[in-house]
Amino acid sequence: MARQNFVGLVISHGKMQKTVKVRVETKVFNKRLNKEMMHRKDYLVHDEGESAREGDVVRIEATRPLSRRKYFSVAEILKNQGQRQVEFQADAKRAVRADEAARAQAFLERREQRTTAGTTLVADVAALQEAYTQGTLDSPEVAAIRERYGVSEFTPDTLQKLLELDVTAMEQEVMRQRTRLEDVLSRLEAYMQDQAAADAYLRSKNVEAPEELKKHTRKNLLRKHITADLLN
Repeated sequence: MARQNFVGLVISHGKMQKTVKVRVETKVFNKRLNKEMMHRKDYLVHDEGESAREGDVVRIEATRPLSRRKYFSVAEILKNQGQRQVEFQADAKRAVRADEAARAQAFLERREQRTTAGTTLVADVAALQEAYTQGTLDSPEVAAIRERYGVSEFTPDTLQKLLELDVTAMEQEVMRQRTRLEDVLSRLEAYMQDQAAADAYLRSKNVEAPEELKKHTRKNLLRKHITADLLN
């Protein structure tokens, strides 16, 4: 006697050992509507080799009852689409990691540029003040500074403002900003490696259900609140 068999789609795998869930669609004649309609039914199917993946098209056939709900087994994988989907997901994850790494590198480069720009500005102001006191505003160094900032010449008003700048205070502000940024990154990195502590911190900031947040959302909220704490 031929065994009962169906063709269906694997919609779930890996939740139970050697078991997949297969969705089978069959045509059923509806007498009230007087037309054929598609009827869906899900089967728990035994997969001895654990080779079927979600998305595969398989043929299943009746077998001896293996449990109260499992009385079909995988007879043949007709279309191995699930493995391609797994490979696609793996490629997508690698692409996301590469993109995140590139974004992180770009952020570090921008931070370094901002830090360098701040340090260069302080050094340039100090050099201009020294050149003014020594009467060497026509030196090549001053010309290079003018060219760097697109200044054709220094007016008396501009020179007065430059002389009034507190270079020491500017240096201290640059250092404070650099230290603050390093503190933010350090605390953020610590929280990203300790989800329980991160969730507790976010709850203290009135963030509801932080454990349900996606990784990038949690990271953005952590950065926002850590920065606010340091500024206060």
